[in-house]
Amino acid sequence: MMSREENVGERRSILTEGCPGATYSLTRAPDSERGSGIPAPGHPFKTSIPLIGLASRRRWLRTAIHLCSSVFICGSLLSCDGGLPKSEVVLYTSVDQPIAQKVADAFTKKTGLSVRLVTDTEATKSVGLAERLRAEKANPIAQVWWGNEVFHTIELANEGMFQPLSVKSFAEIQDEFKDPQQRWAGVGLRVRMLAVSENAGQIGGSIQDLLDPRFKGKVALARPLMGTTAGHVSALYALWGQEQADSFFRKLKENGAIMVGGNSVVAEQVGNGNLLIGLTDNDDIISAQRAGGELWQIVPDQNGDAIGTLAVPTTVALIDRKDQSDSAKQLADFLLSDQTEQLLSDEHFVSGSTRSGPGNLKVMKVSYAEIARQLRTAPQRAANILDGREP
Repeated sequence: MMSREENVGERRSILTEGCPGATYSLTRAPDSERGSGIPAPGHPFKTSIPLIGLASRRRWLRTAIHLCSSVFICGSLLSCDGGLPKSEVVLYTSVDQPIAQKVADAFTKKTGLSVRLVTDTEATKSVGLAERLRAEKANPIAQVWWGNEVFHTIELANEGMFQPLSVKSFAEIQDEFKDPQQRWAGVGLRVRMLAVSENAGQIGGSIQDLLDPRFKGKVALARPLMGTTAGHVSALYALWGQEQADSFFRKLKENGAIMVGGNSVVAEQVGNGNLLIGLTDNDDIISAQRAGGELWQIVPDQNGDAIGTLAVPTTVALIDRKDQSDSAKQLADFLLSDQTEQLLSDEHFVSGSTRSGPGNLKVMKVSYAEIARQLRTAPQRAANILDGREP
């Protein structure tokens, strides 16, 4: 008979790595195991997203940003002569604020330069900051961009928002995780996961489990107009094509899938037993586990001919501005450094490296550039289907 410790170890291996042809039998983890598995604490933020289209939402954000930008510029960010304080760098980031602050503090400790963080909310990741950057294009406030995903970064790069990232750390990043024109590069890999209640029973370990009739009305995902969920939806449309992707989301609608205000809310709702299964990020599941949530995390679609999961790098870029400073370049180099990637791993925000790649993780075979192209239409299309409003 297997000992309790051996049984725990076996279950952890199955849940994080998968095994060919396996199904997953989920049982309650001992208290000593809470928070184990593939890393990363998220930042719970319970907010619902208004049921408006992505294009309308972007127009609303852009208008609001234009109205407040002049106040922001005339406030504490700028010195009296209209320039930025020489010892300060302005960083726009959609990385969770507590994580970004720890990285900024490490940079300040190393260089003596301070960092002014401008962050995004859970509900608007990363669209809010992207729209702000667009609104400020003629007179940018930010000096450095650090996105929690790659898709909006690619869009911004294609719109001419960034200048070449001529920093030492750029050469250390694998080619698949950086722009060939040197406009952005990735640091750390986040992973899309299934959050599964300990009461869910046996599952197959695929996103197709979201369609299981046993879970009808107990399935969750973030409204797919923002952040990594928008990227994941776009990746499915890029990989499957419109017809197959539409069919998947129609079946998800038929199974009573519930859209919530963010990935952290998915993990919370599964962890507290309100829902049984959901699609979210690795860091949000860990955060829910650490808060006492009763849930497991499974890397989906790792077996046989399965499609794999989506690995998403955080991304760094230098804002295109005439007065770009050496201090900003130092910050960009630090954000891409091995030190920052290790810090993100230690904080359980990422579960892979842009230096060594995803390792044994089976990832979706679709380029980030193609996902970014699908981002223009796929998230809204999927949201319409899930809302019962056929595109």
